[in-house]
Parts: sequence; structure tokens; C-alpha cells
Amino acid sequence: MKITTIAFTVLASSLIISCGSKEESNTPFGQLLIKKTEFESRIATLEDSLNLVEAKILSLDSNRENNYPLVSLDTVSNNSISEDVTFQGSVQADKTIMLGPETQGMVKAIYVTEGQYVSAGKTLATLDSEILRKNIKEIEKSLELAEYLLEKQENLKKQGIGAEANYVQAKNQVESLQTRLATLKTQASKSALVAPFSGYVDVIYTKLGEMASPAMPMIRLVNLDKVKVKAEVSEAYLMDIEIGNKVTLNFPSLNKVINAKVSSIGKFINPTNRTFPIQIEVANKDREIIPNLIAEVTVEKDFTKEAIIIPSASVLTDSEGMKYVYVYEMGVAKMRKVDVIYVKGSKTQISEKSEVKPGETIITKGASAVSDGQKVTEL
Repeated sequence: MKITTIAFTVLASSLIISCGSKEESNTPFGQLLIKKTEFESRIATLEDSLNLVEAKILSLDSNRENNYPLVSLDTVSNNSISEDVTFQGSVQADKTIMLGPETQGMVKAIYVTEGQYVSAGKTLATLDSEILRKNIKEIEKSLELAEYLLEKQENLKKQGIGAEANYVQAKNQVESLQTRLATLKTQASKSALVAPFSGYVDVIYTKLGEMASPAMPMIRLVNLDKVKVKAEVSEAYLMDIEIGNKVTLNFPSLNKVINAKVSSIGKFINPTNRTFPIQIEVANKDREIIPNLIAEVTVEKDFTKEAIIIPSASVLTDSEGMKYVYVYEMGVAKMRKVDVIYVKGSKTQISEKSEVKPGETIITKGASAVSDGQKVTEL
């Protein structure tokens, strides 16, 4: 073919040159025709040479394994695997309280701001107790007089000239005023709103000058040293989840994952959505987890120590829904059916009824590009 092409090219060149006069070959048009003919001759020669080289390569490389599909291999193993289920939960503070006064009065002072951290025993606000203080002073003066009169009656009684009824009356008057004074002092002490535990002032509901009463909360106090995550679980898992089950808590907003355990399980099925509650207590020393934060609760429902595990990438599905893998035997891919029990990320658990057994080598990467009985090359 090469000789024929060259001969044709030379013949064409001769015809072009012979057809034109020497004057035409010296013109720009003639010069271009000559160059065109030379280029065509070179291209034809190179094409023939390339064809010869390719044919030689194929003849030398026809038996090499590199012509077979490249695949990655892995081993069927006996390993442990846990079956997980995930629910959505929310964070609740372990200690949240609505603080209100124990007596009625006008708000005289507020000593904290929203978001402030306070220690247990700190006074958060006080009510106007001016009326109570005046009443206390009035009772104290009355008590002084009553004690003076009682002392006089005691002296008369000792002298044997005082009436017993007057002494008893004076004594009762003193005791009654003492009781009233103690009551007023207790009421005055309750005009101060005190933090029962350490925490954050979440909300302040009242303002200076407003009237406050025991029926109206003034401040919401939240402790975040320990929080709990509550999730609603379908009743289908009622017999699968127990107190102490391992739990993974994922807080997407914080990009934070925590390992914990189920601390309590509800004993009531919600008739509306057929769920029951579970709670997980979480230590929160950095106070980063706040109430109502969304949490993804993943519960370890079941744990199998001796499970048959294969890579999830090796499992294929045919048009009828049958699951299968390719076993690697002496460089040949052989199709085997598998019975999938559970898929967990990159791991798949299969049953003992499957046609592959622990220790066998299966194809992972490249499995979808091979067929049963085809020769393959390990990547």
C-alpha cells in the first residue's frame, strides 16, 4: 500500500509539472501546487508508517493482561458491626426555673442583665418594701411599750398587789407583737429575688417601676452545666432500645459530635404520632450546647460480633433487584449472589445464605465494568 501511494503521488506530480510550462511553474500559483504535492506525499508516507507500527504493537501485545479490565480487590471478613437508627432530637436545659417574688410590690431595682452568668445566692432584683419597713418600725415601738407594761405587771405580781388577769393580758400582748414583727420581717426579706442556683439570666420579664406579684414570673434562670437531649422514637423500636444503649449525638450547627448513652426511656406512647420519648444526659462544661438546639440522635440498636462483612462498593443489583458481587478467582471474575442484611456506610453485612464466604476475595472498584467469567487485572 505504501509503494502504491508513493507511486501515485509521484505520477500526479509529474502530470502537474508536465501540464504546465516552465513559466507557469515559476508563478506563485505554480509554486503552491508543487508545495501541496510535496506535503501530500509526506502525509501519505507517515500514515503508512503509523499503520505498520500499530499492527506490530498489536501483534506483540495481544497476550498481555493489561488488555483486561482493571479492578480493586478486598477480602470478605468476619467482623463486628452495629445497626444504627437515627432520630431528630432537641436540647433541654437540666435546670430551668421561672423566678418570681413571694410578695407583692413595685420593682425597685434589677441588678442583672439578660445573658449574664450569676452565682447561687446572688440578689437579682428587689421590690419596694417601704410600707413593710414602716410597719416594722410601728410594731417595734408597740412592742417596746408592751414589754414595759409587762415588766410593770411582773413587779406588781411579785409584790402581791397586781391582778393576775392584767399580767396575762400584758404577756399575750408582747407575744402577739413579737409574732407580728417576725412575720413582717420575713415578708420584707422576701422582697428580694435571689438566684437558687448558678446559671444564666435568660429572660427578664419585668421593668423598673412595674408591679410584681407571686403569680407573675420576673426572671428565667437557666443552668447549662448539664443538658439533656430529648428525641421522639417510633414505637417500632420499643423493644430494641434500652437504657444504657450507646448513642452518637451530632449537633450540625456546632459541627460537634458527642458519644453518650440513653439515660431514660418514656413509658407512654403518644397516640398522635405513635412515638415514645428517650433522653440522653450530656455534660456541658463549656456551656456551648444551648436549649432547643437541634441534635441528630443515632442509637446503636443492635450489635453483632461475628458478622460477615463486605465492602458496600462491591455490591451490585441487577434489573430484577437481585444483589450480587464478583469473586476474584485466578484472575477471573465470577458472579455470586449475596443476601444483604444491613448497610452501614462503607460496610455491608450479608447473611450466611450468601454465595460468598469469609476469606474469599471479591472485586470492589471496577466491579460494574466486568461480567461473569471475564478475565480481569488487579489494579
